[in-house]
Amino acid sequence: MEDPLPRARWSEIFSRLLAGAPGRDQAIYLQVTRGAAPVRDHRFGERREPTVFAMARPMRPRDPAVVASGVRAILREDTRWQRCDLKVISLVAAVLLRQEAEDNGAEEAILIRDGLAVEASTSNLFLVEDDVILTPPKDHRLLPGITRDLVLELASGAGLTTRERDIPVETLRNATEVWITSSTREIMPVTRLDGAPVGDGRPGPLWRRLDALYQAYKADMGEADHA
Repeated sequence: MEDPLPRARWSEIFSRLLAGAPGRDQAIYLQVTRGAAPVRDHRFGERREPTVFAMARPMRPRDPAVVASGVRAILREDTRWQRCDLKVISLVAAVLLRQEAEDNGAEEAILIRDGLAVEASTSNLFLVEDDVILTPPKDHRLLPGITRDLVLELASGAGLTTRERDIPVETLRNATEVWITSSTREIMPVTRLDGAPVGDGRPGPLWRRLDALYQAYKADMGEADHA
């Protein structure tokens, strides 16, 4: 798919959304499809007019309880398709897994495929083993996130050791820290996994360090935008 709009038009759309939105911090959601076909068919067909959808909503301030105590997660088999690296609107498997986490009193479902932890239903995965920050590598099994990449950049800039490698489920269960990341969650500490404590059951020291770096980065970006 080609970009359906010039950069100036995108800027106009986003500016209009933000101008009518309450609050300073907003999340913009953007969706583009190939457009509507004249008949139901599973081929791309001739070039159609793309459909563009965008909306803005206020970013919720994070819950102080999460900072103090972390969140719960459950482990579930990954029932999604084989091209999770593609950003698509076919999200029914992720929706069902996320709802299963909710039904079990958890924030997220961390997904296991062929004995390896790959990501969560709506977020990327990090863990700490022997003071090394680990995250699964980018491939067809996960959707790489902007926040994921930023966490790796911030950690590297602070002199922390990071590795992108496969994560066996037992490595995840024995981790001293577990985090999930996304644009809206930022870096969220997981302190209970399938009911068992992660580490000492509290947000860990490396999470506190990365969270401080992330919050400082956000503050610097905000000041630059309003300079």
